[in-house]
Amino acid sequence: MYPKVNQNILLEIKGTDKNFRTIVAEIGEKEILIGFPMDLTILGLLPRGTIVYLIYSIDEHLYRFQTTILGRKNDNMPLFRLVKPKEEDIKKIQRRNNFRVKANLPIMLKDSEVTTVDISAGGIQVSCKESFEIIYGEVVSGILHIPSELEDVHFQGIVKRISRNANEERKNVAIAFTKLNQGDQEKITRYCFDKQRQMRLKTK
Repeated sequence: MYPKVNQNILLEIKGTDKNFRTIVAEIGEKEILIGFPMDLTILGLLPRGTIVYLIYSIDEHLYRFQTTILGRKNDNMPLFRLVKPKEEDIKKIQRRNNFRVKANLPIMLKDSEVTTVDISAGGIQVSCKESFEIIYGEVVSGILHIPSELEDVHFQGIVKRISRNANEERKNVAIAFTKLNQGDQEKITRYCFDKQRQMRLKTK
C-alpha cells in the first residue's frame, strides 16, 4: 500500500543511523516526490543514486520500502525524486497495537504532570504518585509531549489497569486510547519506531 500525498513519512538512509522527517508531495506512475527535510544536516547526504528507506503508517499498520534517489526537482518547494517501488515490494512492519516501547515522556493527566513508562499507538502506561486520584474504568483526557514533534499529542482514554510500582510511593496506570486522531497516532508510531531502531543499533 503506497503512502498518501501530504502524509508524514520517515526517510532513513541505508547503512547509516540517519533519518529525517518529511512529507509525500506527489505520487506518479514511476516516481514518488517527497519534500526536502527541514533538517539542514541532510545537506550533501542524498546525492543521486543514494539508497533510502521510506517508513509510514496507514490505518492499523506501519509500512516500509527501499528506494533510490533519482535527483531533485524544484516546484513550489525543493523536492527529492524517488523510484516508485512495486506494490509487492512494500513491507508491513508491525501492527500498531503490538508496537510498544519503554519511554519516559512528560504527560499532563487530570491537570497533573506524570511520566510514561511505556507507549504504543494503542495506549500508554504512566507512573504517578500513590496519592494521585484515578480509578479503574475512568475516562481521562491527557496531553503527551514528544520532543521530536512540533505539536503535542491530545488524547482521551480509559483506565485499564492500576498496579503497585516497585517504589511503594508510586503506582503504574495503564490507559487505552479511545480518542486519538490519525495525525497524533502517526506521531506516536514514528516515535516508537525511532526508539526501537535506536535500541537495535545499540545492541549491534
